[in-house]
Amino acid sequence: MTAHKTFPQKHQEAGVALLIAILVLLLVSAVGLALVAASGTESSLAGNYRSSTSVYYAGLAGLEEARGRLLPSNPDYFNKTVANFIPTAGPLAVGQVRYILNPAPGEVVAPATLGTAFADTEYQNEFPGPVPVATTQTIPSVWTAGAPIAALQGPLYKWVRITAATEKSLNVDVNGDGVKDPATPLYYDPANLPRPGLIVPALPPALAPATASQVFEVTTLAVLPNGSQKLMQYVVTPVTFNLNLPSALTIPGPIGSFNPPNSNGYCMDGNDTAQLATVSGCSFTPPPPVPGCGTTSPSVPAVGVSTGNDAATSQTNVNYVDSQIPCSSPNSCLDQNYMGSTGTTPSVGTPPLPPNMSSPAQLQQELATIQQNADVCLGCAGAGGSTYTFSNLDTASGSLWASCGTNCGTTPQVTYVNGNLDISGNTSGSGILVVTGNLTYDGNSSWNGIILVVGNGLTTYIQNGGGNGQFNGAIFVANTAGNPPGTYGPADFTINGGGGNGVYYNSCWIANSQKPTTLKVVSFRELPN
Repeated sequence: MTAHKTFPQKHQEAGVALLIAILVLLLVSAVGLALVAASGTESSLAGNYRSSTSVYYAGLAGLEEARGRLLPSNPDYFNKTVANFIPTAGPLAVGQVRYILNPAPGEVVAPATLGTAFADTEYQNEFPGPVPVATTQTIPSVWTAGAPIAALQGPLYKWVRITAATEKSLNVDVNGDGVKDPATPLYYDPANLPRPGLIVPALPPALAPATASQVFEVTTLAVLPNGSQKLMQYVVTPVTFNLNLPSALTIPGPIGSFNPPNSNGYCMDGNDTAQLATVSGCSFTPPPPVPGCGTTSPSVPAVGVSTGNDAATSQTNVNYVDSQIPCSSPNSCLDQNYMGSTGTTPSVGTPPLPPNMSSPAQLQQELATIQQNADVCLGCAGAGGSTYTFSNLDTASGSLWASCGTNCGTTPQVTYVNGNLDISGNTSGSGILVVTGNLTYDGNSSWNGIILVVGNGLTTYIQNGGGNGQFNGAIFVANTAGNPPGTYGPADFTINGGGGNGVYYNSCWIANSQKPTTLKVVSFRELPN
């Protein structure tokens, strides 16, 4: 017999399944860890985005509060709380700094003090040196000033700074002279053709054109409880109606009729009477003073008309107006009661119309802007054409006069009447008044500001009888339905009897009636902090 040895078989695949299982488990674990990490990253990204968005809108709220409170029509206008917080005469000077403070309960916000938690370190990047404490004023935010808003959770900005903009602060050489001037305030001029924009007023002295408005920098710091911060800045400028009337009384187009009064005390004066107490030979009564207005403007004609002939085509508009002024004898001519820049009496000239009033089409665009921003708009909801009274202006919805009765001569408002207006009586109004039909009043009626009687057809300016009222500012009477279309048509100016005290050009009341309707955002940027 043969003996056989038996050897056990070697299973080389033994344990492979376990190894594969371990590898799969490691792979699944890696994927799981990656998913966890990705989830954490997504959460972090979402949290960062939420913080960034929240602090952005907090800063934007601060910018918008300052932008809104720069408007005199705002119930929280700065100067209603702190007198002359924003200068009413002249620009906000470089070095005059204004802050809105919005601290949390128990928190101290002192932006002008370097080294504090919310110090304004950006200021010295834009202006020479640290914040000038001596010329710095502060005002609380509407969110911290009192109930009921203070009881709400307000936006989390800490402060807003308002300063004059300069070439250096904006890092822009506006006039291309190779120097970024750190000391001269900038202005925005919509009439700075062919490219409206920023200008540096001529020096010396620093005088800006009448069509220009100062440019402000509005800067804010917003800080969230988690430490997120954002420094943001607007560059803004006030937008006004820009009504630069060229005469005390302006009548464009061929004049239909011009019938002035026969009163010795009635005057039309194109010399700026803003700072005068008396006018020689005239029954002049100084109007209410305009706070902060202490300058005068160059003279304009007493009566401004268009070149060309009157409606009857018998003579020029200038000669026709001149011939209508009463002059019964050499000793009783009233020519000397019509004074102005022409150097003649009566002062009747042909000054150029401003671009926004140079044609009916341009004027209609300006009127549309006025209507959109009017405090009171009578007859605007329908076709118009009705006749309204002074009482309607006083008690209308949106009126700033708050039922002041007949003496509303110190609070200017923008009033648009789509129809006829009769303000007869011992009444006194102020601001911008637009009448798209006929304006009727008597000698005791007064107005401080700008009157535009601008009808599409028959347009008359009628005063009945004498009295003690007068008009301080400027008046524009125009018929927008000329022939050919697109030109001014005949308009009528009639005063029956002795008349009131007259029409006096007044630059202070012209400017005071054109308070800004909004602040245009010229630029916006986020600043490093």
